[in-house]
Amino acid sequence: MKNLLFLSIILFGFNAFGQTWDELIYQGKKERAKGNFKNAGELIAKGAQLKGTDNFEHYYYAAIMYANASELDSSFKLLEKCIDAGMYDLARWERNNRLKVLHKDERWNALKTKMKKSEQKYSETLSHPGLRNELKRMWKKDQDLVGQWDKQKIIVDQNTVRLNKIIKQYGWPNRSMIGKDGTWMAWAIAQHSYDLNFQKKCLKLLENTLDTAEPEPVLFAELNDRICRNTNQKQKFGQAIIEENGIKKFYPIEKESEVDERRKSIGLENLKVYANENYVEY
Repeated sequence: MKNLLFLSIILFGFNAFGQTWDELIYQGKKERAKGNFKNAGELIAKGAQLKGTDNFEHYYYAAIMYANASELDSSFKLLEKCIDAGMYDLARWERNNRLKVLHKDERWNALKTKMKKSEQKYSETLSHPGLRNELKRMWKKDQDLVGQWDKQKIIVDQNTVRLNKIIKQYGWPNRSMIGKDGTWMAWAIAQHSYDLNFQKKCLKLLENTLDTAEPEPVLFAELNDRICRNTNQKQKFGQAIIEENGIKKFYPIEKESEVDERRKSIGLENLKVYANENYVEY
């Protein structure tokens, strides 16, 4: 009997914890597709915790799932984890309609205060916090106009001109200068640009980071594959995902049998992990 009980404990532990972080994320998004928001939030939050780093996007998604399930306590706890993990994009929180249910709760203002203090402390570690703040304002102007095509395009063009001037002055701004989120915002502005030559210029600068102490393999691969897609070429790293008839799939990949080798060469996880993370059947 003791042996049977011990075996049951082992099997339970394996079932509970045997999945990798990306598999948990995939299962959580599968639950979300079924409308099981609470289960989705629980699984995705566990995946984020198991991943350990670069995980605030998953905590954020889990918080949204809990808000959808009217599990407000869990949603607030996960948004706090987002801040602890380095998420300082309050404008994104406020734009998200699924989080509006939280706005009247006094904890919402407490979270905003915590974010502001945490961001200030974070900014003090950077060599160019003012530049990060400028990029943040540029990106916010872009995102505030989503759905307003003509107005957004004007801002995108203005952001392209300004980012080009920044690059001429500093080169590609690295994490020591403007933080991880700052480099992401610079990339996002370049990614939205309509100037293909400017995008290729940024791509070369991102490629140059791969041999430095602060490499940006994800940003390099994302921009590379965006350019491939925009020029009707097959993508190289599998970062471009499209949706057809409500189903996510990879945009065609060049020599797909070699994609994991290419990903590994620049420091990326294999494509199956990325597929799980983004709820793509692969």
